[in-house]
Amino acid sequence: MDDDGPFVETSLTARLRGCKGDVLERWARRVLEDPRAPTAPTAQRPAKPVLARAVPELFDDLVEALAASRRAGQGGGEDAELLGASARVGEHARLCAAQGRCIVAALRELSHLRATLIEVCAEQGISLGVSEAQVLHAVLDASMWASALEIEAATRAALEDSGARLRLATRAGGVGVWDYDTVTGALRWDERTREVAGLDRESEVRYDLFLSSIHPDDRARVEAAVRRAQTPESGGEYSVEYRTVGLCDGVERWIAVQGRTFFDAAGRSVRMIGTVIDITERKRVEVARREELVLRDRFMAALSHYLNTPLTSVTLAASVLSHHGNLTPRQARNVERIAASARRMARTINDLLDLTRSRCGGGGIPIAPRPEDLHALCKSAIDELGAAHPDVPIRLDLVGSGAGLWDPERIAQMVTNLVQNALDHADPGSAVGVTVRPRGHGGRGGRGDEILIEVHNDGPAIAPELLETLFDPFQKAPAGGRTSTGRGLGLGLFVAQQIARAHGGGIEVESKAARGTTFTARLPRRAEAGGS
Repeated sequence: MDDDGPFVETSLTARLRGCKGDVLERWARRVLEDPRAPTAPTAQRPAKPVLARAVPELFDDLVEALAASRRAGQGGGEDAELLGASARVGEHARLCAAQGRCIVAALRELSHLRATLIEVCAEQGISLGVSEAQVLHAVLDASMWASALEIEAATRAALEDSGARLRLATRAGGVGVWDYDTVTGALRWDERTREVAGLDRESEVRYDLFLSSIHPDDRARVEAAVRRAQTPESGGEYSVEYRTVGLCDGVERWIAVQGRTFFDAAGRSVRMIGTVIDITERKRVEVARREELVLRDRFMAALSHYLNTPLTSVTLAASVLSHHGNLTPRQARNVERIAASARRMARTINDLLDLTRSRCGGGGIPIAPRPEDLHALCKSAIDELGAAHPDVPIRLDLVGSGAGLWDPERIAQMVTNLVQNALDHADPGSAVGVTVRPRGHGGRGGRGDEILIEVHNDGPAIAPELLETLFDPFQKAPAGGRTSTGRGLGLGLFVAQQIARAHGGGIEVESKAARGTTFTARLPRRAEAGGS
């Protein structure tokens, strides 16, 4: 390069500016084709570099800095001009950082600008002196440093803001935060965690102190949960509810703890962090609710037994009058109405007794299975329902063998409840269908290990939100097209499900507006031992 002062300076500036378009094009291509760039789906890859808008001005200021460096080197005393140009480069670097908001992307793209400038200068024969090369590297290094500082400051501010919002949210929600270094044993509790543990603000938190705060009856269980969470097989999940005894105030509390363990490359636990919530009030409500349910169930059991005695007398008197009373037709109809009402009341009382047995006994409804023909049991139950509902056709389809081990009285009760439910909700003028078949092979022929009892009725579909609680006690589906008989308390489906489960099976329901509603009881031919 010629060393004549003003001519060389102008030539350097002009030649570099003349290459600006080529530099920017090559720079953009290098950035977008960089194999070190984070991979992303094609649809999400950027169409241009992150710093595409800022780099053209950065290039102009960089050229001015190089020209100022040449003038200063020729004794022009223009150090101030060089400093000003460098300052403008730094300012553009900060703008680049503000645009990129990613230190990796900003530094990578500025590094590509350096490489592109050197490459173009070499190809175009633009010779840079030692001082100019130093300025090029120094200015770009300074811009990269400014970018890093800018993004670091923005990141720190964002983290502080996020931390402040997190602290506000945890305080508002009554959530405590804890941090356990499993390598050094250091344990940190925030103010809320100390409150929940009944510990003052000044006391040092240690792991042995944490263990001593746990109720003695829960301590072994919590220690096991901590050890399990520190194994990679657990996925690092830590979730446990337990009682604490305040370290300073002696108050017993229930708390729920959630946490996660972090592991090093070798799979060793290095840190656990998590949250703690005081659930004492929730536990108190749960205990009160359980006590209320026990009291209610005992009351219903006592009431059911009390009502059975006068009901038996009513049923016996109605039977005697019906067979030996020499009644007029009108009197006979009234006596039959009394007997039907007594039978309906007896079924309701039996449902209440079954509810209390399943809740208080803890083992579900008891059954006494023995070899029986399921076909005969279903036919007998349906014949009785048919006599009580002569205006509603009940179609019974028996397929294959009905042999198996069943409790005959309980099976009859289950079938009666399911068919009665179908009768209550079927469309007026429609029939109720009952199919008893082996499971598998389309249900045609053969024995199969299980038998299905399918009870179908046409009518309005059961709302999806009701299906989840349909088998809960005291739940009733909305009445369908047929007028409800008014029987029961919403226990029929609950009892039917309990009987099926006692036999080792279960009941499922499918309800669609176009196809009606079908309850399917699944019963193994050989009853499970759990229901005896």
